[in-house]
Amino acid sequence: MAGTGADVQARVAHIRKAALELILGASRDLYPNEFIGLLRGKGDTIEEVLLLPGTLFGQGFAQVQLHMMPIDHSVIGSVHSHPGAGNRPSRQDLVWFGKTGRVHLIVRQPALSIDDVACYGRDGGRLELKAK
Repeated sequence: MAGTGADVQARVAHIRKAALELILGASRDLYPNEFIGLLRGKGDTIEEVLLLPGTLFGQGFAQVQLHMMPIDHSVIGSVHSHPGAGNRPSRQDLVWFGKTGRVHLIVRQPALSIDDVACYGRDGGRLELKAK
């Protein structure tokens, strides 16, 4: 599955266990603030999380300074947490998805396992997420 959207066609994305653990831990540690970051990877696999300088984590919002993003072709999407039990994308999330890649994760509380992470394509369609 090369980086031209094949992952969206297959409706499956993969994530390295270390990246998943970082995402879940940051989502728990920042609660009740939201966590946000960008995802680096190859093909259909999320390998690590990129945190940009100037990122803000707040109650009910998180903000990334996209102008601080390096020229980095390994960025394949984004991750952010929601403060409650829901992990469906809002309208704002869908706009954000269109700006930041093809694979997007939303983490709900209690952020304990992959079951608390929903994965979406750029279009907002649900993707299956599997740990590697």
